[in-house]
Amino acid sequence: MEKNEVIKLIKEDVCKDLHIHTVFSDGVLTPEQVVDRWMAEGKKTIAITDHDGIDGSIVAVEYAKDKDINVIPGIEFDSANELGRHMHILGYGMDYYDDAMQSKLKQMLAWRKERNDSILAELRRQGIDITDEEIYAVNEGRYVGKPTFGRILVQRGMFKDLADAFNNLLSASAGFKAIKKQTLHSKEVVETVHAAGGIVVLAHPMEQMKTGESWEEFEPRLIKLLDTFVEYGVDGIECWHPSASEENSEYLAKYADDHGLLKTWGSDFHFDGLNRIYTRG
Repeated sequence: MEKNEVIKLIKEDVCKDLHIHTVFSDGVLTPEQVVDRWMAEGKKTIAITDHDGIDGSIVAVEYAKDKDINVIPGIEFDSANELGRHMHILGYGMDYYDDAMQSKLKQMLAWRKERNDSILAELRRQGIDITDEEIYAVNEGRYVGKPTFGRILVQRGMFKDLADAFNNLLSASAGFKAIKKQTLHSKEVVETVHAAGGIVVLAHPMEQMKTGESWEEFEPRLIKLLDTFVEYGVDGIECWHPSASEENSEYLAKYADDHGLLKTWGSDFHFDGLNRIYTRG
């Protein structure tokens, strides 16, 4: 998809959702189910933004070709920089088959496999042996990551839901905390998406706010974060997201306007039960 067309779709004043996950990462719906459901809900433009992968987006774009809905090719990268980890970056409209893009995707897949092996080893150390059959049953093996193991533990009745599994085991015990996720540097992600002809948007900046942190404490860090990504050359900010209050969204939108950036919005849908409500769409 041409960059100018992507920008036009992002700016267009229609009902849209530019941040959706499928079974090709840690969501529960297939790309086809997402297209049909969001179209039935009245959305005119959507983007599948699976974590560190493009397969779900490829399926959705092809499936929606003859339907009354626009699907922007998308992806959500995890990244890190000098300000911290879990800096999520949305890419839109890039060439999936760009050599550098493909190289980065293969590297991240290799890193995820290494991490999964470490997680499985730690589970075994704690007396929990997960089988290949259980892993495949979650989403037919399309994506395997920490949420996959959490869902298996929930299915076994060990925890009431995914949050319970994370809060009381997968993100709580020292053994799992020691297993770090390898990611690209944020600037490298921006450069890779741009080189592949895509648009780069900083995802949900409000998720960088720490538990118990006041707005007065967070605002200087937020400005530093936004300024840093502007220096990297980011094209936009995800202003409307479930993590942002109406006031937060207005703050981010003003920053975007002041810096000539695109403003995007999305539900960050993974599965029903998570907060899909956002203040503009």
